Amino acid sequence: MGELIHLNLETPIVFSDIKHMLNAWWKDQEQKPMVKPEKIRHVVTVAVNAGWTLDQCYEALSITWSFSEAAFEVTLRKLKSEAAIDYGDVGNRILYLAKGRDNEIDRT
Repeated sequence: MGELIHLNLETPIVFSDIKHMLNAWWKDQEQKPMVKPEKIRHVVTVAVNAGWTLDQCYEALSITWSFSEAAFEVTLRKLKSEAAIDYGDVGNRILYLAKGRDNEIDRT
């Protein structure tokens, strides 16, 4: 008793800005999209300015290969509605606050 067992848990990526998020997403892609990166950056910038988070945009980028504003918005809204079904509004709020708390602890 008294011996600690260290678990190798993946820590989620905390995005500092759009450029950091897009660079991380681009590196994760085995097959790169045929659309210009400027188009992808534009769509993400529009989404962030509309109130979507970088985490939501990252997840949506992993799902859609259509980088028009309308298609990206549909993907974001679909993800949001699926999350509401899985956890409910209160559960999603708790997860969001817990993630924020973890990020604050990592920064100190």
